[in-house]
Amino acid sequence: MLFLLPLKAFFKASIAVVNNLPRKHFFALILLFVFLLVISLVPMQPKTKKTIYRSLELPEGVVVKDEHAAAEPLAAIKDEYAKVFPDFSGNKEVEFEVNDGDSLSNIFEKESLSAGALQLLLDADKEHLRLANLIPGQRIKLLIGPDNNLLSLKVFLDLANTLTFTLKEDQYDALLETKAGKWRESLYQGRIIGSFYKTAKASGLTAAQIQQVSATLQDKINFNRLYAGDTFRVLVSKQYIDGQYSSESDVLAILIKNRNKTYTAFLHEDGRYYDKNRQGLSKAYRRFPVNGKFRISSNFNRKRLHPITKRVSPHNGTDFAVSTGTKVYSIGDGVVLRAGYHPAAGNYIVMQHSRKYTTRYLHLSKILVRKGQRVERGAVIARSGNTGRSTGAHLHYEFQINNRPVDAMKVSLPLSTAVSKKEERAFDKRRDLYLQEMGINNI
Repeated sequence: MLFLLPLKAFFKASIAVVNNLPRKHFFALILLFVFLLVISLVPMQPKTKKTIYRSLELPEGVVVKDEHAAAEPLAAIKDEYAKVFPDFSGNKEVEFEVNDGDSLSNIFEKESLSAGALQLLLDADKEHLRLANLIPGQRIKLLIGPDNNLLSLKVFLDLANTLTFTLKEDQYDALLETKAGKWRESLYQGRIIGSFYKTAKASGLTAAQIQQVSATLQDKINFNRLYAGDTFRVLVSKQYIDGQYSSESDVLAILIKNRNKTYTAFLHEDGRYYDKNRQGLSKAYRRFPVNGKFRISSNFNRKRLHPITKRVSPHNGTDFAVSTGTKVYSIGDGVVLRAGYHPAAGNYIVMQHSRKYTTRYLHLSKILVRKGQRVERGAVIARSGNTGRSTGAHLHYEFQINNRPVDAMKVSLPLSTAVSKKEERAFDKRRDLYLQEMGINNI
């Protein structure tokens, strides 16, 4: 109880002080005490909520949804407020639109980028072969680091395809992004007045689509001898990206009535055309792009050690050890998609045989075809060589299915001139569907 003694002494001293106060001070102290006691016992007023309404004027372009402004991701307003919120990382973005005569080396020189980075980019581009021949109208975006090193390069090839190169360690990784879009079918028809080409053009068909029709039935019809009054119907599938026609199309079905004869062609899943009786209208594919005896010096290998860089890099084709000047043949009917020179691939040709099949021929000494040219199976398209980054004379040959490299020596090719037995039912179903969409009940 010793701790209570100081407290007891404090109270005695306090009472003594109060008793010694003058009378009016004593009563003032009592009144103050009573006032504080009353205030502490009075209940507080509850808080009331008061809503204040103010009209808010949104800037133009803001999307309003259900009377509320729709939230936008920060990336969507990055460009608009770039000057308000600067990029403190030290990186800068540069954007170009390709004009006539522009090249990647010109762009690098303008931005003072190194020749070494350009070489690394071209090495990474060997799989796609797009950087050496830029097309006017394409857009390019560069991301440049604070040390003026190229961190990434993005090329908007067309509406559907974007090719991006990103620096990782001491090399660039390439990524091709393709929008699937939507494919819509359109029917074009007409009655011959004058030439087939002019009549087909007037119906809405493009020059490339007319060329496809003519090439498909060239062994059946002499298009210069179609008569006035002959009719045609062509079913075309067209690709749309974000509602805009991408210029990509496929001729799905053809029907031409020439006096008393009817000629038909239907595109099958294998990328080739057959008539209503399942007979092939395209020649069978070749397995090899060269004739005679040859030696394969390097096979298709996704994990090959590159003979020059000594790094593991995919070998997406087959190398034929043939001498410079050896004839190179097209393995099937098709159109030359690209042809030119690339620092890594040398002289090259890319051929489109259908929406499904593509072939590539690299390190050529001479190119004998031009872009857009239609080529038949077995036609000589080039001479082999040793151009570009190559260790010796040879032909590098690639086969792609839906833009994916496959082993050309093992891939299953349509080698027959007629629909195979196991595919007859699928072909008949597709043929009948096309005829229905063309408004034809029987032929």
